[in-house]
Amino acid sequence: MRTAHQPLTLAVLGLGTALSLSACSLLPDQASHANGPYPQTVDSPYGSATITAQPEKIAVTSSIDFDIAVALGEDPVVAPALSDKKASPWAAEALDDAGRDTPALYDAEKGPDVEAIREAQPDVILATGLDDVAEHFDELSDIAPVVAAEDDATWTDRTAAVATALNKAKEAESSVNDINAEAEEVAAHHLEFEDTTYARADVTADSIDYLSYSGSDDSFFTGIGMFQNSAAEDYSAKKHSVTKPQVDQLDADVLLIHFPDVGQTMLDEDELEDPFYREVKVIRGKHYTVLDDNTFAALTNLSPLSYDWLLQGFPDDLGKAEQGVL
Repeated sequence: MRTAHQPLTLAVLGLGTALSLSACSLLPDQASHANGPYPQTVDSPYGSATITAQPEKIAVTSSIDFDIAVALGEDPVVAPALSDKKASPWAAEALDDAGRDTPALYDAEKGPDVEAIREAQPDVILATGLDDVAEHFDELSDIAPVVAAEDDATWTDRTAAVATALNKAKEAESSVNDINAEAEEVAAHHLEFEDTTYARADVTADSIDYLSYSGSDDSFFTGIGMFQNSAAEDYSAKKHSVTKPQVDQLDADVLLIHFPDVGQTMLDEDELEDPFYREVKVIRGKHYTVLDDNTFAALTNLSPLSYDWLLQGFPDDLGKAEQGVL
């Protein structure tokens, strides 16, 4: 029997700690220490960031970086809103629990607000989760060192890079270990997840985006015993569109599907009752769960905070889907 839940011990180079999480790996060349915490250099495909002293003012360019900074005990001076000019529910909850204020938030619909970041005069800019970091790296680097990561970096990769830049190794270790322990408890409670395959999709205007492709960060699911369905190998970050005739590619033990804009996409939730879609076994058997916007965003922007938030209630929804109970 294949068991996906196999925690691994992961060393962060130069941090002197170990991060543990199922099926994740940290980039060994991404972070390196000189003699002592600083100066510190964090490399990425877009360039290097050299931090000469402990940063006091931290700017972030993605919700992932915001979450990581908050999880490590830092208060960014400026950050992007997740939606509706608000922080994500998991970040807002973490800040509220710690009695900390939400920083100035900017609308990130068109990318990072370079002027807002410049005005904040940060000592470091975190961009490990910024989708279009290649377009902005040089411009942001003119303001402060930019900590970035590989496009296919996992949330632990990103956490390691940020922890290195901020000298927060112990906090990173504690955060990841806590999440690993929570995931183990969930897996023990939901034995039905063992050997269960999943597919995750987002409905767009012209197609269905297959998001659980091979190489995507599947650590949330492997952490609770699930793994990608076989069709994952046919898709990638650059090729992930599923057309109507290909919907059988979504067949898995459990399907997670998101409908962002009712009436403006290829299909709406009520159309899953259409005989065409009911030919797909996972839909016919009602082994699917419809992701609300927050849950979809949490899975898409996986971080120490969103991972923890997901573990609180989402596994129950997955359990119902596995049983075919809508």
